[in-house]
Amino acid sequence: MEIRLLAKGYKTNEAFYQDFLDDKINSNDEYFSGEKVYISQAPDFPVYMAKGTEEQKKQDFLEAFRVISQSYLQTKRELLLDETFWHSLLVTQKREYILDKYPEVQEGKNKFNTVVLKKFDWENYIYKSILGAQYINDNIGGGEERQRYYELIIENLDLYNYIIKYGIFRNDIFLIHILDIIDELELSKVMKAKIKGREDLGDDERYGRRVIFEFNKSYPVVMSPMLEKEELKKLFIMYLGYYYDLSKLPSVEKYDSAKQDPEQYEAVAETAAANVYTSQQNENKEDVYVPESQSSVQVKEKNEKVLTPNQDETLVYLESQNLEYVDYRSKGGSLWVIGNQGIETHLEPLKEKGVHFRFKPRGGRASKKRPAWFWNGK
Repeated sequence: MEIRLLAKGYKTNEAFYQDFLDDKINSNDEYFSGEKVYISQAPDFPVYMAKGTEEQKKQDFLEAFRVISQSYLQTKRELLLDETFWHSLLVTQKREYILDKYPEVQEGKNKFNTVVLKKFDWENYIYKSILGAQYINDNIGGGEERQRYYELIIENLDLYNYIIKYGIFRNDIFLIHILDIIDELELSKVMKAKIKGREDLGDDERYGRRVIFEFNKSYPVVMSPMLEKEELKKLFIMYLGYYYDLSKLPSVEKYDSAKQDPEQYEAVAETAAANVYTSQQNENKEDVYVPESQSSVQVKEKNEKVLTPNQDETLVYLESQNLEYVDYRSKGGSLWVIGNQGIETHLEPLKEKGVHFRFKPRGGRASKKRPAWFWNGK
């Protein structure tokens, strides 16, 4: 099938919408760039899932996953994720299908733009469906098993949106691990539930979003997509515990750090993440600032000087700001800076050297449970 690609400017062309309704797009060469692409087939599938009952939305997603898997995934990836290609396909080949399935596009240009010319990113339903179909097909064999993962995506759509929103998590193995963790621990209802009693988080925060937010805050210290599932699970539950009372979840009892040795639990998760990060940096040989490891644990309290001739640049800076810290990096742990969110402005300049501290309201053993910031660098 030949697809003529639209020329730049079609989104802002005032006549484009009416010409679509009047079936005049294909006959107007001014709308096209002269470029053409060829695909073997292009069957119809749902391209907008923001209307109807929950069951209707689910069936539309499943249909999109099925058709994309069978008929579109063999298309080159750069074309498959190209906005102009999809907009061109929809307006030149799918007009009748769109008018029949989404009659609301005839109500006005805004509805048309929302359904047909929506920006091709994580909020676009075609984009969501392509990534889901590709990730599952590349890693899961068998129709029934793929169907199960498709349903897990749909059941956890809010969290899925936040995973594909961030480039670092737009990773097939990471997505499958997260879906497995949620399924194994029966957390789907919790993930999409609203967080109540936390006005500081906003009006519509969900537990799943906050877990992904915590993972995102940890990057690049925590290279989450590179972790094994069991290590990822520990971090997942630890982050969920920042917002949810884990004692209410029997399924996570054996992972709940509060019911075992919380310091050992935290150390395993942090050390695993730090090791993966260090390994990844060495493999890629990226120009990221990594201070020399210390030969022993260093503790510095306010108004106390502990500078040594071989002090690394990070500790020199912390000294200059009169910040209290505990450095366990030489023992495979973290560098902790004691203080609440008020010291963030003092830590901000370190980001330029690749030193990204992350805040933990309840601190850890090193901070004696006082609010603190930690970094897993070595």
